[in-house]
Amino acid sequence: MAILPTRITPIHIDEPLGVFVFRKGDKVVHPRHGAAVVEDLVELERFGEQRIYVKLRLPHGLTLMVPVESTEQVGLRGVVSRDELDEVFDLLRGDEGRMPILWGKRYRVNLAKLFSGDIYHVAEVVRDLSPRERGRGLSSAENRMLAKAREILISELTFVVGSTEENAEAMLDEVLGGR
Repeated sequence: MAILPTRITPIHIDEPLGVFVFRKGDKVVHPRHGAAVVEDLVELERFGEQRIYVKLRLPHGLTLMVPVESTEQVGLRGVVSRDELDEVFDLLRGDEGRMPILWGKRYRVNLAKLFSGDIYHVAEVVRDLSPRERGRGLSSAENRMLAKAREILISELTFVVGSTEENAEAMLDEVLGGR
């Protein structure tokens, strides 16, 4: 299968496309990659088909292109407000939720939460796996999951409070340490 050349054209949308469209400069969260900034809306021709994409720039320089008509399906959403962040911190300070004892079931439950795109579910994964990591330890798969959940949470926290990744991580650790 040959890869056809692509053509990227920045576009400006004055009329709604029938779907929610983010604007250039909006801060958003991709459920699998974390917080990003909308760099542009572009029209991309691929395999002879024209589609409009939201071009996202992640903090570490990675660029993602999400079809506009798929943003809801992908789970792309705006970052939470400062008030919602306070609720997330309250959740992180709370007691662990009930989790299956068998790690395989626990892993599947937490994986669904992690990729749901909901900041509260991601926070639950961090809240519930962090004490296990300090106590009994986690499987290597759960360690990677906890690291990914922390990465997503920290990336959004960075945008909400307008700080560096290091400060956001310290803030998260402080909230978790106060349990």
